[in-house]
Amino acid sequence: MFLVAAMALTVSNNRAQAEDCEYGAFGCGHAEQHDQYQDWKPTTGKGNCCNGEDCRPVRARNEDDGSWSVWIPEFRRWVPVPAFAVGEPDLFGDGRSHVCSTKPMLTIPVFHIFCFSPTGSKS
Repeated sequence: MFLVAAMALTVSNNRAQAEDCEYGAFGCGHAEQHDQYQDWKPTTGKGNCCNGEDCRPVRARNEDDGSWSVWIPEFRRWVPVPAFAVGEPDLFGDGRSHVCSTKPMLTIPVFHIFCFSPTGSKS
C-alpha cells in the first residue's frame, strides 16, 4: 500500500512540475527534444549549443529592424538575440523557435544566448 501511495505521489508531483513549467523557462521543454539539441551546432561551427538543460522552445518575435528577441519568463521581458546566434529557421521542424542560453538568474546580470532557431520556413 505504501509503495502504491509513493508512486502516485511521484506521478502527481511530475505532472504538477510539467504543468507549472512556463513556456520558454529554463529547462522547460528540453527533455522532449534533448537528442536533437545535443547535435545542435552554433553558426561558428565550434562546439555544441546544448549543455545540459539550457536549450528549449521559446516565444520569439521578429523586430522591425529584422533582428530577433525571445521572451525570457524569468526576466519577464523580451531579450534581444545576438546576430551571431541566429541560425536556420525551424531547425527542428516543429514550427517553434528554440534557444540555448545560460540560466537566467535575477541575481547574476550576465545572460548569454548561444544558439537560436527562429520560427519560419526553411526556404
